[in-house]
Amino acid sequence: MPTDTHCLVASAPFRPLRVLSTLLLFTVSATAGFAAAPLLPVVTLNTVLTEIAREVGGDDVRVTGLLQPGVDPHGFEPTPADIRATTQAEVIFASGLHLETYLENIVANAGPAHRLVLVGDALPRLLRLSAEHASHHHPTPAGGPEKCAGETDPHWWHSIDNVIFATDLVRAEFTRLRPAQADHFARNAEAYRQRLLALKVWADQEITQLPPSRRLLFTSHDAFGYLARDYGFTVYAIHGLSTDGEPNAKHIAGLIDLIRAKKVKAIFAESSVNPRLITQLVAETGVRLGGTLYADGLGAANSPAATYEALVRHNLSTITKALK
Repeated sequence: MPTDTHCLVASAPFRPLRVLSTLLLFTVSATAGFAAAPLLPVVTLNTVLTEIAREVGGDDVRVTGLLQPGVDPHGFEPTPADIRATTQAEVIFASGLHLETYLENIVANAGPAHRLVLVGDALPRLLRLSAEHASHHHPTPAGGPEKCAGETDPHWWHSIDNVIFATDLVRAEFTRLRPAQADHFARNAEAYRQRLLALKVWADQEITQLPPSRRLLFTSHDAFGYLARDYGFTVYAIHGLSTDGEPNAKHIAGLIDLIRAKKVKAIFAESSVNPRLITQLVAETGVRLGGTLYADGLGAANSPAATYEALVRHNLSTITKALK
C-alpha cells in the first residue's frame, strides 16, 4: 500500500503539466493562424456605408469612415489625414452618383492595391429627374446653370431596398478579398438584412397613417426622392440635389405660393442644412415647422438618427406626425 500511494503522489504532478503543454501549443498555433489573416482595411465615404461595412465585416474588418455623422457630404473635403487613411485601404466604398466631388483626389492618393466601389452607380433602380421635376422642383441658384432632366438623385439610402442591395454588394466585396471568411460575412449580412426587412414592414405600416392627399413633402433640399418614389410623396425643396449655392427669389416666391395654395400642414428643416430659408418660409406663410429630418446620412451618436434604422424611424415618424 505505501508503495502504491507513493507512485500515485509521484505521478500526479506530471499529468496536468502534459495537458498544459498541449494547451499552450494549441494556443500558439491558433494565434499564429489568426495572425496570418490580418484585418481587412476598409475606407467608407458615406455614414450609412460605414454602418453596413461594420455590420457585415464584424471582427474581420477595420473600417475607417472619412465622412463623420452629421456632416453635410455636399460640402465635405477630405483633409490630408483623411487622404493618408486611404493609402492602406484594400477597398473604398463611396456613395457614387457624383455625390463625392473629391473622388479624383482620393483615387490619385490611394494605395496601389485599393479597389473603389461606387455603390450608388451599381443600384438596379436609379432615380433620374424628369423634365417636369427638373423645371418645377429644382431651384436655379442666382447666376448658376439650369438643372437638366436626367440628373440622377444620389441620396439612394432613403430607399430601404437600396440599402439591402448595398449590404449584399459589401458582402460580395469582402468575400472576394477574404474568401476564408465568406461564411462569417454571409451570416452577418443576413442578420443585418433581416433587420432591414423588419424595418421595411414597420415603414409600410407607418406610412398608411398618412392619406395620399397629404403626402406633400417640403424640405430644405431635394434629398428624399427615393422615399417619395417608395411611398407616394411629392417633394418640393428650397435647394436642389445639392445644398450648394443660394436659390433665387423667384423660386422662393413660388414655394410660398404653393404652400398657401395646397394648404400644406407642415414643412421640414434638415439636420445638416442652415434653417434660415425654412424659417423664412414659416414666417411668410404661417405654416408649421414639422421638425428636423436627417437627409444626408446618419446623425451623431447622441442624435435620434445614430443608426440607419433609427434614421428611417425618426424621419417617417416625424413626417407622418406632422402631416396627418
